[in-house]
Amino acid sequence: MPLLKTAYCVLLVSAFITTAAACAAQAPQSAAPYPTHLPYAFSNFVWWSNNELRELLKSRIAGLGDEIAPDSPMEHKIRDVLTKILKEKGIAAEVQSTEPSTFALTAERAPGSAAPAIVYSILSPSILVDKVIVSGAPEAIAGSLKDALGPREGHEYSGGQDWMVRSNVQDELEANGYLDAQIEISHDSPRLNGNLYLVNLLVTVIPGPQYRIDAITADGGPLLKGRDLSSFFSEKPGDIAGVGPFGRLAGELRALYWHYGYADVEIHGPPVLDRPQAKVSYHLEVVPGPLYHLRSLTIHNLTPEQEQRVRELLGMKAGDVFDDMAINNLSHKLPSDAGLAARGFTFSPAKDKAAAQVDLTLDFYKLSDKSSVTVQ
Repeated sequence: MPLLKTAYCVLLVSAFITTAAACAAQAPQSAAPYPTHLPYAFSNFVWWSNNELRELLKSRIAGLGDEIAPDSPMEHKIRDVLTKILKEKGIAAEVQSTEPSTFALTAERAPGSAAPAIVYSILSPSILVDKVIVSGAPEAIAGSLKDALGPREGHEYSGGQDWMVRSNVQDELEANGYLDAQIEISHDSPRLNGNLYLVNLLVTVIPGPQYRIDAITADGGPLLKGRDLSSFFSEKPGDIAGVGPFGRLAGELRALYWHYGYADVEIHGPPVLDRPQAKVSYHLEVVPGPLYHLRSLTIHNLTPEQEQRVRELLGMKAGDVFDDMAINNLSHKLPSDAGLAARGFTFSPAKDKAAAQVDLTLDFYKLSDKSSVTVQ
């Protein structure tokens, strides 16, 4: 079967999408050293803004900058001074500081989330969200926003979660064509209620215009050069802009390129706004990156016969184009193989980007010992 015809058939196999992400995982890297200094932030000191509280601390602690050393005398001093400041306001509070985990420092952050910091919080008295009050939202989505944010009522208030509120509101607005919306998150004055404090979470929306789609195009890259991919689009010109006009296309393209050795493929399709006309255009582009080959395959914890069978089922040997999807397919083949049905595996694909080669290691185990295939 010609390559392009084969590629187009693979594109249609939507089952690849749900498992493709695992197949692109990289081998574990050595952990970076924990930072010697980190910024500090405040979670629920609702009587002051973060900037006000920072300046108040600096006026009382000589030499305090914007970063401190973890588990240092300065970290403890800030906690003590915060406790004193609260006491001066008539609030007997227990204050704690929380340092970010190593994972939080190295993991990719969600868009809009705060950078890792040493976070100071009031443990007691409790500070809860009373009501979430949304203003300025278009009438058509005001109800859905209220439903989405309502579960925050009655839970602990944390300014560190404002970005999540903003993200939830932004997702709802963008799904309804408001691509230029501005969102402000704040709270009103705290009020004592028994032995706890309540604040209302205030969400102010400036929606801007509602955009309609002007054009949608897609370039499938070298594997699908010249193909008309419009049948995959979930929206069409003239529609109100929604969550994404390309439907499942980006995920299927990614799976396709992983299958054919492009382990670093990037798929781009950002909106291009025509603000005066309140119109938006989309163009999906594939940047395939280098073509990877399998340099070595190492299999652990199997008998020679089982190892040979795994190599047959994997269908990929040293020198072949590296097929990320073959690993996923192997996990589906094992249950129906008599000699391997009781086995699972973890895998570590270590990419050498300079040489465009991959060293793949499969570590097998008995299914009674673990519950699922994992990526190292």
